[in-house]
Amino acid sequence: MAEAPLQLGETADEADWRKLVEKGLKGAPMEKLVGKTADGIELKPLYREADIATARDEAGFAGVAPFVRGARQGAWAIRQCFEHPSPDQTNRDILADLRGGVSAIELKIDPSGADGVAIQSNADLDLALADVILEAAPVSLDAGARGLWAAELLEAKLKGVAAPGTAFNIDPIGALMRTGTLGADDIANAAQFAARIHATLPAATALRVDARAVHEAGGTEAQEIAAALSSGIAYLRALGAADVSIDNASRTLGFTLSVGPDVLIEASKVRALRLCWARVLEASGVKPENRAARIHAVTSKRMMTRHDAQTNILRVTTAAFAATIGGADAITTLPFTDALGLPTPFARRVARNTQLVLMEESHLNHVADPAGGAWFVEKLTRDLAELAWDKMQKIEASGGIVAVTQAGETQRHVAEARAKRQAAFARRKETITGVTDFPLLGQKTPETLTDRRLPAGSDVGRQDAGDPLALTPIRWAAPFEALRDKAERKSPRVFFANLGALADFTPRAQFALNLLAVGGVASIEPEAAYASLDAIIAAFKASASPVAIIAGTDAAYADHAVSTARALKSAGVSWIVLAGKPGEREAALSEAGVDQFIFVGVDVPKELETLHAALGVA
Repeated sequence: MAEAPLQLGETADEADWRKLVEKGLKGAPMEKLVGKTADGIELKPLYREADIATARDEAGFAGVAPFVRGARQGAWAIRQCFEHPSPDQTNRDILADLRGGVSAIELKIDPSGADGVAIQSNADLDLALADVILEAAPVSLDAGARGLWAAELLEAKLKGVAAPGTAFNIDPIGALMRTGTLGADDIANAAQFAARIHATLPAATALRVDARAVHEAGGTEAQEIAAALSSGIAYLRALGAADVSIDNASRTLGFTLSVGPDVLIEASKVRALRLCWARVLEASGVKPENRAARIHAVTSKRMMTRHDAQTNILRVTTAAFAATIGGADAITTLPFTDALGLPTPFARRVARNTQLVLMEESHLNHVADPAGGAWFVEKLTRDLAELAWDKMQKIEASGGIVAVTQAGETQRHVAEARAKRQAAFARRKETITGVTDFPLLGQKTPETLTDRRLPAGSDVGRQDAGDPLALTPIRWAAPFEALRDKAERKSPRVFFANLGALADFTPRAQFALNLLAVGGVASIEPEAAYASLDAIIAAFKASASPVAIIAGTDAAYADHAVSTARALKSAGVSWIVLAGKPGEREAALSEAGVDQFIFVGVDVPKELETLHAALGVA
């Protein structure tokens, strides 16, 4: 069969393309395909070169200002986090990861051991870092409100020698966002420490601008960038007050972001932060070569799930991929069991190997800004940068990040964004594989060293009443997991009263089966086809379930739903659910005994709570 020759010289006509698209949409406008980011930025189905004319000109080249296209030379640092309470076990974990390919260490410190390594003294730090060659494996800290104290321990440990990439990571503003408290002299003291470190250990960074609190509490990409920019500006001012020159101040700051699973949006976020920070430093008089933001990307905690935890491997992989093509200088990949407890050696291995595969097999470290020039990425980078810049200016006009956070404004804006996203998840406009979509009941929970799970429903996003100014971290999956955990302890089951042939009722039966599984409810005979109403009633009586779901086509409902509902009620069903919108038949169906309707777009947690009550799930 002859094929028409490919005409390389032809230019596609956009109008003709649009006609073909709308034909495929059966007359619906192409705007139906336009999505939106959490900030409301439009994501079009088609971008053209004209969309990026300005963005392309401002992006420049890799390795030079404004560093949109990246600042690092070669590979990024594989910086894994260590948080086992025991300093001795932490040391074993560190040495194993270094042997396995990790190139940098992040110590999460909590002297109590409740949320990090129980380091209380120089001796504990020595134990945690025993046999680590600190000149080859740079150490960074994550000590929250105890940042200055921990930094002084590490300073004494280093004895005047620090490898490039060493990060003391003092961050009183980040601690304010996480805890709601800030000491009067915390920022000034941090700046004084940074001034000393720059003089004695110039290869290290002293201050961290950590915007993860915004992301992990449910904030948007632009909100996260804006918080990072305003925090960075506050530290620049404090460093100036500590007699650190503006160029030296820029070199003693590092940024940390959370990176989620939406690859191109998150890559654009990392690039947009570099663009915005270069603009801040340009306005501050910093030399072009010193305007690069050092960015540490950590895969998102809010995207992680407890159920079907193996799917987290995919989420972490896509997030890490986004960080690499976005040009992050250091990346931390969370173990797939992070939401369940401290990782086993296997979980740690999977986490570090995720980066090694991206580096050694995908060769992403050999390409500068691989997404650069893509019309979508360049346009989104610019759109995010402009929106984040506008938000930053509003924060600065209101007194800066400290003032607006202490006034509760940061928390209010993040809460609004969080509620909007949670509503989208509740109605399954956004989905979580293994939790809101394709849940698999009865799975074995992966092994962990400790169990960090809280009582069901305790981490569904409520602000801590004891810390009204804190940005409390959430997980999108938590409300659904709480419902499922509650139900699975009782193992409730629901009978399916299917109408018609298998091909007719399967779409709605499958929809109902998946929705029930989201809430931990199993299904009885979801694929059974019945020859008569008597057969349905006989099967129901054998099921011993108090609840029945009617599934079928609209035509089957018009002919048989009312009679089926009446017969089921007469047979002893205490609660009847119909899969589908009731439409004009709602009154008749309700009168016949239908108690609940489920369909695409319902508030899933609300409907599941109603169903749980009918099943006697306390």
